Amino acid sequence: MASRLVQAVLGWGGTVLIARSLDVDEFGRFTLIFTVLGVMSVVTDMGIGRIAVRGMLDEEGRDTSHFAGAYLVLRSIMGVVGYVVAILAVLLLGYPDEVVAATAVAGLVVVLATPSAALDVVFQARMRMGTVSACGVAGLMGQFALTAAIAAAGGSLLLFTIPAVAAQVVVLALKAPVAHRLVPLHAVFDRRLWGSMLREAVPLSLGIGLATVYYRVDAIMLSKLDTFEAVGLYGVSYKFIDIVHFAATAVTVPLLTVLVRSWPDDVTAFRDAARRGAMLLGILGGIAAVGLIGFARPLTDLLYGAGYAESARATQVLVVAQVLTLFASLVLTCLIAVDRHRAYALVTLTGLVLNVGANFVLIPRYSYEGAAWATLGSEVVVLSALILLLRRVPQLAPFGIGRLVVAPVAVAVAVAVGRAADLAVPWVLAAVLAVAVFAAIAYFGGLTSAAGLRGPSRTSRGAA
Repeated sequence: MASRLVQAVLGWGGTVLIARSLDVDEFGRFTLIFTVLGVMSVVTDMGIGRIAVRGMLDEEGRDTSHFAGAYLVLRSIMGVVGYVVAILAVLLLGYPDEVVAATAVAGLVVVLATPSAALDVVFQARMRMGTVSACGVAGLMGQFALTAAIAAAGGSLLLFTIPAVAAQVVVLALKAPVAHRLVPLHAVFDRRLWGSMLREAVPLSLGIGLATVYYRVDAIMLSKLDTFEAVGLYGVSYKFIDIVHFAATAVTVPLLTVLVRSWPDDVTAFRDAARRGAMLLGILGGIAAVGLIGFARPLTDLLYGAGYAESARATQVLVVAQVLTLFASLVLTCLIAVDRHRAYALVTLTGLVLNVGANFVLIPRYSYEGAAWATLGSEVVVLSALILLLRRVPQLAPFGIGRLVVAPVAVAVAVAVGRAADLAVPWVLAAVLAVAVFAAIAYFGGLTSAAGLRGPSRTSRGAA
């Protein structure tokens, strides 16, 4: 979780430098490019990363080296296909030549990141995610340093796409030899195994693909229904949300391995792990909500400049949506572990239809703020549907997550205290006080202990 937070902060810091170096219109183009590339995960992932965890577990005499080699080759092919689709997309949508050229460079991220993500399954199955974390931090540090150098030299839209590509080169170069030591990797062309993985992943891949589109489509619709400036303002709001999103990956990636190992033989361990994951997400999401709901405007002004401060209201709406997304990711992880994810495609299709329909109505009237509200409404529907699916697995009840109610109560109290303090002290101090209030309520309300984050006992303090 620490490494994911560091990576999110480094990526966020790089975005601040880019936003301050480009004007709002150019930053909107930059945001659009990486939004399009984000949608390419529909092609490059297809959900088989989650399915592949089972194939990498040392069970039933499985040849994990053969499986890993075939999986790596398949994902590499998918990365190249994703790159081609991204270029065709910006050409067919009629974007300016500058956007097409920058996409051609930035799209190399897709080619490199896809096999790199395939290697993560090796580490995930061996419970060695620390290596992935260290490689990710190293890559993001290099990306931030290069971004800072380009910004100091007065960089352009095209130049600012290069650091992301360089970061993926570093990450892949660091991970590959370590993964090879864990599981010998060789290029394996096994069409039968590829077909088996893809068939098993079809329901999940369709759902994840639709989810990716509905998370990203708002920025693309803004570029067509509004202006690149609106995309830039909305992009700043989404960069804050990226800080929150780290929690979903940090918790659910290692959690999936634990859940798969526990199901169905040890349901008690399954429930315990899922419950602690929910409490962790409640704490992490609550801290983010306190800071970004209570102090979005001054924080945006400080980091990005007064020209972006008007995006604060959209940030507040999106942070609520993102906190709901954290729990949607957790529920989906549980559904995958118990092999009940086949209805996920229908759920995300519903979310996509609602989001697109709401955007057509709200964007012309309320611009990027309308897009934010459309995202929140869609996420409420998606999370509710996923919870209903999970409740239909009788062996899992009850989860015992009643303690989670402490989180929204703590957020409400902390935000109120922070805003009151903001009237008397500088906003930074008020924000620190608000987070401290949230932490205190979470601790004394039992949320931290339910998450497995126990403070030092009296005995240990006395021994110290």
